Amino acid sequence: MNDKKVVVIYKSNTGFTQKYSEWISEALGCTAISLSETNSLNLNQYDIIIFGGGMHAGKINGIKFIKDNLSAFKDKQIVIFATGGTAPIPEEVEKFRKNNVPENENLPFFYFQSGMNYEKMKGADKMLMGILKIMLKMSKNKSDVERGTEEAIKNSYDYSSRQQIDPLLKYVKSL
Repeated sequence: MNDKKVVVIYKSNTGFTQKYSEWISEALGCTAISLSETNSLNLNQYDIIIFGGGMHAGKINGIKFIKDNLSAFKDKQIVIFATGGTAPIPEEVEKFRKNNVPENENLPFFYFQSGMNYEKMKGADKMLMGILKIMLKMSKNKSDVERGTEEAIKNSYDYSSRQQIDPLLKYVKSL
């Protein structure tokens, strides 16, 4: 990675993905930029593009940017990460990867547990979380994941930690 230029592009709605992106950029000595600002950026100058977005209804926010530009990025190394309130349960992380990372591209994927921030959440998302709370409360024979989710979404919380980015950093530094 010594002579490769790296950029971190992120889509963050409540601040968690931005926080992780800034930690990654600090550790790698590169730029972190919001997806909304990338039109002013010449992506051709970068060798490695790290893209991160928060999980929203099973999808990574902004992942369409990577999918739509795969042919333009064919000579670049792409790394994808997602943040979310879900604990890093391997089966759940694999579902996130499978539902978001373009098939047959063999792109590395990392998941970082973050949290829930009701104060920064938009109205529609708050409403959906309220519906989910009611559905989980009414559900009988809950799985461990459902019980954990029900408990976790009661209030805002933050499980973010710098240590979670270590595997991504190690991977990028090996390139």
